[in-house]
Amino acid sequence: MNVTDEPINVGVGLDEATEAEMLAPGDATILSEAPEPAPTLLAGDKAKLERKAKVSLGVGLWLVIAGTLLMRAGGAAIGLMLQLFTAHIALSAAIAGLLVVSFFLSELVGAPYFGTRIDKQGWRPYLLAGPLLGAAGVLLTAVAGLFSLMLVVVPLLFVTRMLGGLSTATNTPASLSYLSAAGNKDPHLRARSVGYFELAVVGGTALGGLLGGVLWDYLQLWGFVALAVLYVLTWLMLRAMPHDIQEKPAATAKRNPLGLLKSRTLWEFAPAWIAVNALYGVLANNGVRMLADKEDKFPHQLLVGLFRGGGTGYLFGAFAIVLSIGILLWTRILPHMRSSTAMVVSLLGAGGACAVLYAMNHAQAAGGLSYWLLISGLVIGFLVLSGFTPAALSVLVQIGEKNHTDRGAVMGAYSVLLGLGQFLGGAIGGFAATAAGFDGLITLTSIIAIISLATMIHWRMVEHNY
Repeated sequence: MNVTDEPINVGVGLDEATEAEMLAPGDATILSEAPEPAPTLLAGDKAKLERKAKVSLGVGLWLVIAGTLLMRAGGAAIGLMLQLFTAHIALSAAIAGLLVVSFFLSELVGAPYFGTRIDKQGWRPYLLAGPLLGAAGVLLTAVAGLFSLMLVVVPLLFVTRMLGGLSTATNTPASLSYLSAAGNKDPHLRARSVGYFELAVVGGTALGGLLGGVLWDYLQLWGFVALAVLYVLTWLMLRAMPHDIQEKPAATAKRNPLGLLKSRTLWEFAPAWIAVNALYGVLANNGVRMLADKEDKFPHQLLVGLFRGGGTGYLFGAFAIVLSIGILLWTRILPHMRSSTAMVVSLLGAGGACAVLYAMNHAQAAGGLSYWLLISGLVIGFLVLSGFTPAALSVLVQIGEKNHTDRGAVMGAYSVLLGLGQFLGGAIGGFAATAAGFDGLITLTSIIAIISLATMIHWRMVEHNY
């Protein structure tokens, strides 16, 4: 009998039981436990999933923007009501000023820290922590109003303002971290979302100023309780956030909140944004006071003391509306323009606004120029200037995506740069206004605009390296 060298195909014609017996011990389980191949998605099912993801993303974006609007409204309202409350209890101006400093200090310290925690734990816990901290702060203010002893009231008010700063320090980086992740691969979506975010910041601040005045006029201390209800409603709304966007970027995020300071990209970009926020701080923190100044220290400056009482409030509202319209327009332009170009153009608008303000302040000396033409020029200048913040935020989001494991820490830098710039602008602007009235504010704003333009041109030259 001849034996051939051909291999025997033992698997042909055998049933599963016989084939299993021929396997090595323990291998028989492989046949029964082997996973079935995953079903292939049909084109229709894939389209449905894509539509569902798109709708979910849109819902998340609008919830974050609406939450930002309400948080800023609550923050502005408590800020105004606290000023009225401290005036009501005859608290000294020095202590009232320190209360403002405590708010910015807690925000500046808290934002980098909570940014790193967002990178380790995800954005959701800190997005929800913001409204709760805000509610605790306003309720504590109402409690402070129940006491008459200043030794009790003043410490409670300091705790209130620090809670307010921490509320912003948790919610803002978390919101921006979500927007950054949502617009990761879509520059058009990123430009629109950060534009709407800035619109919510401006609109919420203006709305909060109006809301705070109404609540104090009609409810007094109970107005703080009403604000707590607003914060709780914001918390309930944000709880409905979809879970589609990844909440934990990476396990390699930095633990040290100061680790981001090693980022050369951020150092290259930060001076321009600090300078522009200082520009806003000069006008926002000192301009209204000069417009309502009752002392006739600068008789040849028409803008000093131009308004009385509530007129400055209406002016602030008009300013917020102009900025809001400008941001809306820029959200349509930014997707089609280089961000650095948009920021340079915006700073040219700041220069134009300063020139118009100077002409308005000395309209008689300029030969009686029509105020309506000057107001139109001022509006155009601020419309152009309003493009800087959404463009700058878009750049910050891009930096966050290039450092995606530390996205929250990068977004925490937003609060730091914003708060630091406005704090410096407000402080220096006070000295300029005291020395030279509204001309001092215009001169300082012009100098800051020139510094901003120089730093922005530098960034434009080096941004391709990043």
